[in-house]
Amino acid sequence: MNELHVDEELPADQRSWLRELDLAHFEPTSPGMPYWLPRGLAALRALQDHWRQAHERWGYQEVSTPPMARDPLYLASGHLPHYEENMFFCNAGDGGGRFGLKPVNCPGTMVIFSSRRRSHRELPLRLACYDLLYRNELSGVITGLLRVQAFRQDDAHIFLAQEQIRDEVVSLLRLAERVYAGFGLKFMLRLGGPPVRRIGDDATWGRAQALLAGALDVAVGRDGYDRVEGEGGFYGPKVDLLVEDSLHREWQLGTFQLDFEMPRRLGCAYIGADGQEHVPAVIHRALLGTFERFLGILLERTSGHLPAFMAPVQLRLVPVADRHHAWAQALRAAVRAEGFRVDLQESNERVAAQVRDAVLRRVPLIGVIGDREAADEAVSVRAADGTDLGVIRKEALLQMLRQRCQPPDV
Repeated sequence: MNELHVDEELPADQRSWLRELDLAHFEPTSPGMPYWLPRGLAALRALQDHWRQAHERWGYQEVSTPPMARDPLYLASGHLPHYEENMFFCNAGDGGGRFGLKPVNCPGTMVIFSSRRRSHRELPLRLACYDLLYRNELSGVITGLLRVQAFRQDDAHIFLAQEQIRDEVVSLLRLAERVYAGFGLKFMLRLGGPPVRRIGDDATWGRAQALLAGALDVAVGRDGYDRVEGEGGFYGPKVDLLVEDSLHREWQLGTFQLDFEMPRRLGCAYIGADGQEHVPAVIHRALLGTFERFLGILLERTSGHLPAFMAPVQLRLVPVADRHHAWAQALRAAVRAEGFRVDLQESNERVAAQVRDAVLRRVPLIGVIGDREAADEAVSVRAADGTDLGVIRKEALLQMLRQRCQPPDV
């Protein structure tokens, strides 16, 4: 059971929810870079853990690459001449030159691919990377979690032969549909053509765009996506997955690009069935986009009622009097042992005030413990919307948490 609460009225801006729910802090010392507070980090990690497990089921392998690299790597990848204004740099020290903090994962992932001899039998090879990225944004576009300068993407690079492209793109869109539906979201598709500043010749771009459009035609039909000239990446045509936020602004969350150029420039190769060396195509893809932006969109759409599996606190225990604390503490330990996030307020506040605080903090389940509950080793449970879920014992409570805090099936 993983129902998403969507507020029908105009929700608050995600920056308000970050403050009210005590999730993250921003300040001028690190503009556009969130300071994650315990509750916010719990929600972010829950999303990341869920997505890691889903990627493993879908045949991805996780990798990690250094947080910075010298200019020659970004020169070879094309980022220096086409993306330099969006990068941060620092002095490379005694070795001379400079380091660029990585704005994207693709050059490093291609270094991993080319680090040893590869066979066609390994393809498609799906490498996921969730490292921290840095992009130098104009101050006027930084907006809470929706546009930041330090972030993580649900990033992956799929190395494949050209004859595998169509099936892989169709599979990607099926995966995207399941992912977005699990969060109550719908997306629109936009195919972007070659920008003015790009790498590669027109023939290569034309072939890549034809293959990508052909795969979209199979997956969603010719009327299932829009075409926009000039919106591709500098290395290949791309498909954007667009959603609307609570103010009906359009945001790109997911994206995938088909790239023939960068793998060639960075020396990626595999041995084909013919015994010859071939350059793989690469699909760059992120389905959620950045975890930060995705969390911001969810906060706005749900008025802070995140899916229960992501809730910073999934259960609040409220003992009525001091004599009920012993059972409340034992119950908290049992719930924690099952991996759920539970808090117990050591407070003299009245029960009504503690319950109200839990509701305002969007805690999905609230358990009140009085004389009857303590005597029966039980708890009186209500949902954040006020629904009375009855007096239940420990095992029934754990089963309720397992059902309600189950991530969406991907």
